[in-house]
Amino acid sequence: MPETKFSIEIKPDRRVVHQYLAAVCVNIISLAQGTAIGWLSPFLPLLISTDSPLSSGPVTDIQATWIASLLCVGAIFGTVIFGWSADKFGRKFSLCIAALPLVGFWACIAFGGHVEILYAGRVLAGLGAAGVFLLVPLYVTEIAEDRIRGTLGTFFILFINMGTLVSFVVGTYLSYHITSYILIFLPILFLLCFMQFPETPQHLIRCNKIEAAENSLKYLRGYTSSTEHAGMLKEEMDKLMSQIAIRGKDSNDESSIKWADFAPFSTKKAIIIGMVLVTLNQFSGCFALINYTAQIFADAGSELDPNIAAIIVGAIQIAGSYVSTLVVDRCRRKVLYIITAFGSAFGLSAMGVHAYLKGVGFDVSMISWVPVASLSFVIFIASVGLLPLTFVILSEILPHKLRSFGGSLCTTFLWVVSFVVIKYFPVLVEVLGMHGCMWTFAGCCMFGVFFNAFFIPETRGKSIDEITLAMGNRSKN
Repeated sequence: MPETKFSIEIKPDRRVVHQYLAAVCVNIISLAQGTAIGWLSPFLPLLISTDSPLSSGPVTDIQATWIASLLCVGAIFGTVIFGWSADKFGRKFSLCIAALPLVGFWACIAFGGHVEILYAGRVLAGLGAAGVFLLVPLYVTEIAEDRIRGTLGTFFILFINMGTLVSFVVGTYLSYHITSYILIFLPILFLLCFMQFPETPQHLIRCNKIEAAENSLKYLRGYTSSTEHAGMLKEEMDKLMSQIAIRGKDSNDESSIKWADFAPFSTKKAIIIGMVLVTLNQFSGCFALINYTAQIFADAGSELDPNIAAIIVGAIQIAGSYVSTLVVDRCRRKVLYIITAFGSAFGLSAMGVHAYLKGVGFDVSMISWVPVASLSFVIFIASVGLLPLTFVILSEILPHKLRSFGGSLCTTFLWVVSFVVIKYFPVLVEVLGMHGCMWTFAGCCMFGVFFNAFFIPETRGKSIDEITLAMGNRSKN
C-alpha cells in the first residue's frame, strides 16, 4: 500500500500494515528453512531403501541418524556466528547471509551423489537454521509495536510449519531431484523480497545512524510528513534513544558485554528461563516426531500411507500455528502455554499407551487410528502455544543489551538438545520402547506446565521495560 494513501490520522489497522508486511517477508526465510527441516521425513526412507537415489547406494541406519542430526551440529556453530554478526553488521544483513547456506543445502541435494555430500548439505541447512531461529524473532521483536508483537512473533512457527508441509507434499508426489530444483528458489525469493525492508530502528540507533533510524521507524509505523506525524515520530524516537542510552549506560558498543551485565537477578532469571524453555521445546518431542513422522506411522502399523499421514499432520500443524496467531495477543501467555503443554502431555501419553499395548501383543486393530489421531492432536495443540511461545517469550524476557548474546546462548543450547534428541531418538526407542519415549516426552510437557505457572512472568501487552521490571521484582505475575 503506497504511503500517500495514509490519512492524516493513522488508523490502527493502517498503522501496522508495513509491520505486517515486514514480518511476512522476513518469514519467507522461515518458510525456506521449514522445507529443509521437512525434507527428511519423505526422503529418509527412500535413502535407506534399495531404490536410493544416491550413486553410492543405500545409506545405513547409522548414516541415516547422522543425516538427521547434522543439521543441529551446523546450527550450533551457526548460532555463534550469527549472534556475533547480528550486532556487528545488523539484523537485516545477517538475515540475508543466512539465506546462502539454504541455497547450498538444496544444491548438495540436487547434485550430490554420495552420503558425504548429504552430510555437508545438512550442516549448511543447520547454519541457515541458526540464522533463522535467532534472527527472525529478534528482527520481528524490534520492528513490532507492543500490542501486535505476540501476533507477529507467531508468524515464525507458522511459516516454519508451512515449509515443512510443502516438503511433505512435494516430496510425496515429486522425485528426489525435482524437489531440490524447485525448493532452492525459496531462499532466493526471500532475498529478492526482503531487500526492500529496513534495518530495525534499535540497531540503527545503537550504530548512531539516527537519520536512518527515523526513516526506518517512519516506514514501519506508516508516518507521513505531516506535522502531527512528525511529532509522533519524534516522540517515539526520543523514547527509543532514551531506552537504549539507559541500557547501554557508558558504553556505545553493545558487544562489550561484561560479567557485571549478568549480575542483576532479572538477567540471571531470564537466561535460566530461556534455557529451560528451549529444552522443553525439544523434549516435548515434536521436532523429533516431525523428522521421523513417516517411519513412526509405518512402525505403528497405521493403515494410512506414511507419507500421506505426514501430510495430514503437517496440515494440522499449520492449522495450530494459524490459531496461535489469532489467540496469542488475546490470551495470557501463561494460560495458553499451560493449556497447550498439558494437552501435549495427554496426546503423547495416548501414543505411549497404544505403543505399549501393541508391544505386549494386545490386538490394537480396533484402535489403529490412535497414533495418527494422537500425533495430530499433539502437533496441533503444541503449535497453538507450546512451540511458538518458546520463541515469543524468549525474545521478550531477555534484557536489551544481552538480547543478541542471550538469544545466541539459548538458541545454541536448543540445537545441542535438538541434536541429542534427534540423533538418539532411534536409540531411545530401542532402549525404552516407543511407549517409554512418548511417556518421557509427556513427563517433560507436564514439567513445563508447573515451571510456567510458578517461574515465568506474564508478558502479553507489556513493554520490554515492563517485562524486565517484572523479572527483577521476583514475581511470576
